[in-house]
Amino acid sequence: MPTTFEAVVIMGSDDWTPDSIAHALPDAGMRMEFLRQLNTTPLSGLAALGEKWIKVIEDLTAAAERGRELHAYQRQHGGQLPEQYTDVTELIVESRAA
Repeated sequence: MPTTFEAVVIMGSDDWTPDSIAHALPDAGMRMEFLRQLNTTPLSGLAALGEKWIKVIEDLTAAAERGRELHAYQRQHGGQLPEQYTDVTELIVESRAA
């Protein structure tokens, strides 16, 4: 059974409402920011605001799918990354130590 996030993302762009956009955002902070922008945007800018947040949702959905694919690859290949990826773990560890 899909989560609310996954189910709402399946919708066509004509089906989106402010409520469905808010429910599709996976983080309470993102939902609050969307609702803040919704309440402070002039009526003439609401369509553009909706499109902006729909793109955010679509981008998050695509990134989550890439993450699931990468995880599946790593499980099948002993934790190794595909060739097109670069492991930056050491860079992150070094930057946190500095």
